[in-house]
Amino acid sequence: MSPCPPGCCCPRPGFLVLCESLGLRSLPRSVPLSTSALSVARNQLCNVDHLLRPFSGLQELSLSHNLLARFPLGLPPSLESLLLQENRITYITSGALRKLRNLTRLDLEDNRIRAIQPGALEGLIKLQVLTLKGNQLKRLPLNLPSSLTHLDLSANCISTLDLPSLSTLVNLQVLKINSNCLRSVPESAFDGLPHLRSVDLTNNLWVCECDILYLYRWLLNSRLKMATDLVCSEPVHLAHRLLLNLSVMAICPRVLKPNERTHRLPASTAEPVVPAFKSSLDKNNNNSESSSDGLQQMSKAQSIHKNVSNTRIVLEHYTLETLSYEDCLSLNKTQTVSPSYLTTSLPSEEQRCRDNITGRYPQINSTSAEVTQSLLSTNRDAPLPTPNPRPFTQQDSVVISLLAVLCVLVAFLMLAVLLVLKKVLRSQQRVAPLDGGSGG
Repeated sequence: MSPCPPGCCCPRPGFLVLCESLGLRSLPRSVPLSTSALSVARNQLCNVDHLLRPFSGLQELSLSHNLLARFPLGLPPSLESLLLQENRITYITSGALRKLRNLTRLDLEDNRIRAIQPGALEGLIKLQVLTLKGNQLKRLPLNLPSSLTHLDLSANCISTLDLPSLSTLVNLQVLKINSNCLRSVPESAFDGLPHLRSVDLTNNLWVCECDILYLYRWLLNSRLKMATDLVCSEPVHLAHRLLLNLSVMAICPRVLKPNERTHRLPASTAEPVVPAFKSSLDKNNNNSESSSDGLQQMSKAQSIHKNVSNTRIVLEHYTLETLSYEDCLSLNKTQTVSPSYLTTSLPSEEQRCRDNITGRYPQINSTSAEVTQSLLSTNRDAPLPTPNPRPFTQQDSVVISLLAVLCVLVAFLMLAVLLVLKKVLRSQQRVAPLDGGSGG
């Protein structure tokens, strides 16, 4: 049996090796070359270029929470899951991932990525989950692989959705682009995504004018799971109001005027939503969603129970996402076979976000370590947007000014009345002694 590196945890030496939070500045030298899952998260690694190439069977690698300033080079082509969140990577070149054609999951959350060269991700023909949350991107990466099913671009600086970048994502199911700088969505942006079932567009800088009518109609007609409480930031008279609470005439007054080339909307769309009817629809939707969520939770619980029972028998089911570092240490102490389990796979699209934060992966074991949460929880929850008070308009300021002027005038009037009364009293006091003297 291959030895376990000092300080590391190896529930299956030679297959799964966890070397986390050890203050490492370089990779342990005694890691078996037959390792299939390796975690060196939460260390002080600055450069691992070409050091992992000899690990020809490595399938899962976590380098998260280190000090990497660029995408590591010379990684083994066998990798299927690569976790690089919370490093210092600033850009991705076109050749950095050229040989990683077996990748199905790539996590680059909370780095400093400003640019991704066109075609840098195009060769990842098996990639399904891509997380670029919490970076400094200003536009969608070009030439994304068509195999993507989950794309998280939240908490960046993206101001526009490029149709060429979206049109290739024919298998996309979950799109998170909340907490960006989007002002509108181009016409037919989501029409070419037949498998799309969840979209998060909250906390952007929506300009509720004519250019947003496509998104307005799409939200009204769509049956996807998404947050519909999009708040207008402009124009001033519509600021802080919910987009779906507005009528078409309020958004784009010229849309129904004659002699205009603007596309005429159906009458059903031009009318604002009736509050009572909308509330009943919301209640029905909530009831149906809660019942479906309950069924999904039951099915998930049954599948988790089945997976746990199967994995207790088959030791090969140990992975970086199903075993934490502390659980591994407790395994070695108690000499038991069963690890603690955590749910894995794709991120939950039902959670909503704000302040550059999105959903986490669900967990079952309440005692899992903070170390492994870095591997599993690449996203964080965020508070729901709170309703804003009615904006202070120019009309309000005029009214207040008039009231102030009126108060000043009243004060002057009262002062004048007091002065007149004072003079009258003084004149009466002077007349009274004169009258007394003449009588004597």
